[in-house]
Amino acid sequence: MTNKILIGLLVILVIFSGLLGFYSHTLSKEVNVLSERLTTIQEDLTDFREESISRSGALAKDIIGTSSRISGLEVEIDGAATRLGTLDDKLGGSLTRIATLEGDLSDTLASVGSLDDEIKNVAGRIAEAMISADSIYQGASQSVVRISNGEQVIGSGFIIDTDAHVLTAYHVIENLTEINTILPDGSFSAATIVGTCKRSDVAVLLLEKPPGAEPLAFADSDSARIGEPVVAIGNPFDLTETLTSGIISQLNRLAEIDFTSETRGVGNLIQFDAPVNFGNSGCPVLNSRGDVIGMAIARIDPLDGDGICYAISSNKLKRVTASLIEQGSFDYPWVGISISDITPHLAQSIGRETINGVLVGQVAAEGPANTAGLKVNDIITAIDGVAVRDVAEFISYLGEKSRPKDMATLTVIRDSVELELSLKVGKWPT
Repeated sequence: MTNKILIGLLVILVIFSGLLGFYSHTLSKEVNVLSERLTTIQEDLTDFREESISRSGALAKDIIGTSSRISGLEVEIDGAATRLGTLDDKLGGSLTRIATLEGDLSDTLASVGSLDDEIKNVAGRIAEAMISADSIYQGASQSVVRISNGEQVIGSGFIIDTDAHVLTAYHVIENLTEINTILPDGSFSAATIVGTCKRSDVAVLLLEKPPGAEPLAFADSDSARIGEPVVAIGNPFDLTETLTSGIISQLNRLAEIDFTSETRGVGNLIQFDAPVNFGNSGCPVLNSRGDVIGMAIARIDPLDGDGICYAISSNKLKRVTASLIEQGSFDYPWVGISISDITPHLAQSIGRETINGVLVGQVAAEGPANTAGLKVNDIITAIDGVAVRDVAEFISYLGEKSRPKDMATLTVIRDSVELELSLKVGKWPT
């Protein structure tokens, strides 16, 4: 029994030993396979490491090369930026020069335009200086009439519109009971008085027979210049259609003129030196274009001097004439003061360094100036912002620019203080 058990155990042991050997053999084979695989893996790892090292070296070289190229690019970029900055500076300088050239070009064009205006102005002056008296005479003389009392020529006049109105001086017709006008062609017509302004020495007549002559046009006397050539066409001493020539000597004159019945102060006068005599009163004074720049009314007495004649300015004539035709009278502007020029002694006594301006001597109690607060001894230096040097300029401004009921601003010096006074222009008392 015991032997059977031992035999059984030995059989089991042999079987186990066989199984263990087989397992060991199998395990050994698997170990060898794993060892071979491990060797292969180690070789692969070695190859990979070497390849990695090789690739890392190449990559490092690439990185170093790329870094070098980047550095080179940075240098190039810096150089390009520097060049760009230089170009920008050059461009800025160029733009500045272009702007300067544009400014110079604009200035040049402006100078050319100014030069063109000067050339035109000089050409105009040359044309005016080369006045064609013959052409003016041929164009204007047929519109100049003789004013007669029926027996002799008293003065002159000229046709101003197509309604048969004739303009002449008030003092020419002042004492006439009968008025006749004679045209250059010998035709004549009775005339009636439409209206008169004694203070301006202006009268408008209406012819019974419409004349065939063209009316004369008025110039703008504000554009008249001292030295400008003028001609007068009138009838001195019954010497019909006489032309004389001269120049404008001064503007905005105020003169005390001796008429037949009295001496009257007349403003808005153009002083000229074209000879005029008895019979010329009321004749047109014409500029180089043949337009009426004034109407002759007086001359200095030959015993006192020569070459000084006076004509009422065309702008004053236009204002007065329009009013006379419309209402038969002219409302002469009035501010209610008496004024005088400032002398050097007076200027010194009141501490002024100039004689420009006018001194107020009297202020009418019921006049516009008194209402505005003007006082005796005030000095008026401007009206409506227009400087006045003397009485003549002040009166001329009123006569041509102001109307009754207009508002006017006087610039006044009172005790060395400048004031501005507003007043409502009145109408000259009857």
